[in-house]
Amino acid sequence: MMNIRQQQFEDIKENKYQAFVVKAKQFLQKNYPERTNQLDEKKLGAIVESSILRAESYKIVTEQGIISFLELMFSISFDFDSNERTNWTRKILNEHQLTEPEKIMKIINTLNKF
Repeated sequence: MMNIRQQQFEDIKENKYQAFVVKAKQFLQKNYPERTNQLDEKKLGAIVESSILRAESYKIVTEQGIISFLELMFSISFDFDSNERTNWTRKILNEHQLTEPEKIMKIINTLNKF
């Protein structure tokens, strides 16, 4: 039987987290070049990392959910969940009975009505 020490587990978790940050940055650079070209790697990484925390506060924790959250940030505004124009999204994000995909789709469907 193989035992994994807590430190090994934490190292694996950190490596997976960093790999996701890199993957998310690459996704944004490919799909939102007009927004990411003006950001250096460090700033883009900071945006991704802070968005992970923001998404988690709305119970969005999967890679796909966080990527969708980033897409909303880059297509609407970085503060879409708190700015005056689009703060209605916060109500949807806080609907605990909705799944991650349902939250994202409800926001997209509402945006399409405008």
